[in-house]
Amino acid sequence: MPQADMVTVRAATPAERGEWDQLVARFPNCRIVHKRAWIEWLEACGCGTPLYLVFEQAGEIVAAIPGLLVRLGLLRLYGSPLPGWQTPAMGPVFDPARVSSADLIGVLVPYLERRHRVHHVELLSGDLDAAAMHVLGFRGEAVPTYRARLYPGDEARMMKTLKESARRNIRRAAKLGLVARFEDDEAFAAEHYAQLEEVFVRGGNTVSFGSTRAREFFRHMRAAGKLLAVSIYTPENVNIATGLFTVDGRELLLWSWAHRTAHRWFRPTELLTWTVMTRAMAAGCETFDFMGLGDFKAKFGAELDVTKYRWVRSRYRWLARARDFAERGYRWQQSVRGRIARIRMFRWGRLADEAERADSPA
Repeated sequence: MPQADMVTVRAATPAERGEWDQLVARFPNCRIVHKRAWIEWLEACGCGTPLYLVFEQAGEIVAAIPGLLVRLGLLRLYGSPLPGWQTPAMGPVFDPARVSSADLIGVLVPYLERRHRVHHVELLSGDLDAAAMHVLGFRGEAVPTYRARLYPGDEARMMKTLKESARRNIRRAAKLGLVARFEDDEAFAAEHYAQLEEVFVRGGNTVSFGSTRAREFFRHMRAAGKLLAVSIYTPENVNIATGLFTVDGRELLLWSWAHRTAHRWFRPTELLTWTVMTRAMAAGCETFDFMGLGDFKAKFGAELDVTKYRWVRSRYRWLARARDFAERGYRWQQSVRGRIARIRMFRWGRLADEAERADSPA
């Protein structure tokens, strides 16, 4: 390749960082996760130090990538993103017709290792060429998600794509007098997290992040004008289900949803999700990323998307093994903690029922 055609990488200038959202929006695979609100949210949660990089070819910016640098003792990690950040596919934004994965990642890794002394790199993307990534020393881990097509301006067509059980529960919710409300008060975040804890514990798990992460997500996405926070209320004004979503460009993204265990029989999640889908279609959204697995999501016309991979590269073989061991250990720890919390929850529930029966008149 002639020298003038070589791809180079550098840190974004202050001016480029100031217009970062406009810069990444030039590229076809840009998502909300590439924009400053998302990166600044991760920074506010203590995930790491943001690093905004641009790739140039013949004096023109041909790609960009946001990520965060993390210090773990003597180790330095780079994630775009790292596991556990509650973030879908990031990776670089670029036009594959102009530059290749080999061009970009081939200069990114040496830059990170020399300039920032990075020992471990992880990229989550559906746009990087597998063969090129393997040649560059990365291994791929499939990260499937559910994704649904949306039909702006045609709610009737959208409703037909839902499974009959979902349509039935939406109609049932209306008959029961359930009401969906979009929220703007930050108190919503605390209620949402409390509901998340109930859902996780009921499934024998614990929430892998603290309430601060949900609160900061609410704050940053609201400030950026990307947030859809919705609650479902009973006729008695009891909040029984909540969800956090974002709308950016043509994409609706689910960050998390939850409901109160005591009100499961209302089946509020279907009404909650349909309410958000109709709002997103009115805004022009054409696709809905459910950010993860779960057969329940297929109710909304979602299909399995297996195009996303987590690409992992460590400078040392022992570091890659340590990373995998730590991940398995963390999952085991979360499972044990969840089972203990579940036992406690059901025990307290039985004790409460027994106390209520004891206080009731014969």
